[in-house]
Amino acid sequence: MGFFKQVITEKITLAVILLVIVAAILIFTSQEDQSAASVQLPAETVTAVPENESGFTALEKQLEEKLAANLEKIQGVGKTKVLVTLTSDVKKQYARDESVTKKTSKETDKDGGTRETEEVTQNNKIVVVGENALIITEERPQVTGVLVIAQGASDPKIKEQVFEAVRTLLNIEPAKISVVPMGGV
Repeated sequence: MGFFKQVITEKITLAVILLVIVAAILIFTSQEDQSAASVQLPAETVTAVPENESGFTALEKQLEEKLAANLEKIQGVGKTKVLVTLTSDVKKQYARDESVTKKTSKETDKDGGTRETEEVTQNNKIVVVGENALIITEERPQVTGVLVIAQGASDPKIKEQVFEAVRTLLNIEPAKISVVPMGGV
């Protein structure tokens, strides 16, 4: 009985070792497949379309709030209201997996005539890693205009300081900036 127990134990141990080796091989080969899929390059620029434009307006709001907070720190400016317009939403460039397959066949009929057919199959998919598309580059929108309404803008020196601050912070040309004094109410 001891002999049979030893043989069975050895067989179980051997089976466990084989299972561990097979599992390790499966893990390594699946990781190679994933890394190969994520290296695909040719890319195409796609504009991200927000579900309800909240992404676009949120970006404008964030810029307006930061700009207003910075301008209000300038001595003499007082309370401000800032409006910013942007060209578009963020543009993203996604990695694409592109492949083209050509298959050519020649056929000869019984009368001696030949016919050549060519079949082309194109595949163009966005590379996905996990559940997210692989982004190569992301381009922020350009500022098309800034309106600053400031309490202290009736003073020409303050108005010039606000103007220069906006021009410097956003790196935009002067024609896109308007600074006006805040009205009463």
